[in-house]
Amino acid sequence: MANPAQDHTPAADAGALPARAYRLGILGGTFDPPHIGHLALARLCIDHLGLDELVWIPTGQSWQKGTDVTPAADRLAMTELAAAALGDTGARVRVSRMEVDRAGPSYTIDTVRHLRDEYGPQASLCWLMGADQLLRLHTWHGWQELFAHVHLCTATRPRFELAALEGPVLEALSQRQADTTLIQCTPSGRMWIDQTLAVDLSSTHLRQRLAAGQPADDQLPPGVAHYIASHGLYRDAPARA
Repeated sequence: MANPAQDHTPAADAGALPARAYRLGILGGTFDPPHIGHLALARLCIDHLGLDELVWIPTGQSWQKGTDVTPAADRLAMTELAAAALGDTGARVRVSRMEVDRAGPSYTIDTVRHLRDEYGPQASLCWLMGADQLLRLHTWHGWQELFAHVHLCTATRPRFELAALEGPVLEALSQRQADTTLIQCTPSGRMWIDQTLAVDLSSTHLRQRLAAGQPADDQLPPGVAHYIASHGLYRDAPARA
């Protein structure tokens, strides 16, 4: 497979300035369901980090959430609809089924290793996450190795306090926090936190509303709302985290 970063890097002439690092944003998650908060996070990071490409990666087998998850085929279809709802962002936007197709539990560390091999050592790879993921970062399998492959870029929710982070994550933040300029020109190893995104929404609360028969179309991309209704998802579903 051709290296995507190389495909988008201008040839360097003798004496020319070094080529700008290719910038990939990675938006992973269960997406059960994807909602307008995911779209807001994607748009913010494309803009602030100057991303060349954004790849959505729905989880295949979520090892932290067990079996009580909407089937992967439905979550993949909803993620594709959500990604399409982004419209023209100036970045290439695509959905990858790498975790859906991978056997066994979906570990983020396996995904970022694969993407680093695919995009090469010089590309700036940014794993995009919300505050809820950052709070649980220390529970992720091999979380400290993530920094060898990607930057971790977080948009917080209203009323989020950094002091709520567990000790190991707060320590990592104190050592690795950087501005967007450094993120854009280095391959990995840094953390960036944006505290301006005023969207307080979670898939858990959405599922609870949908299970109770309450309207939630205003919190879902139009295509996703239609998919949920037409496939009867989340109706009378038990509450889950």
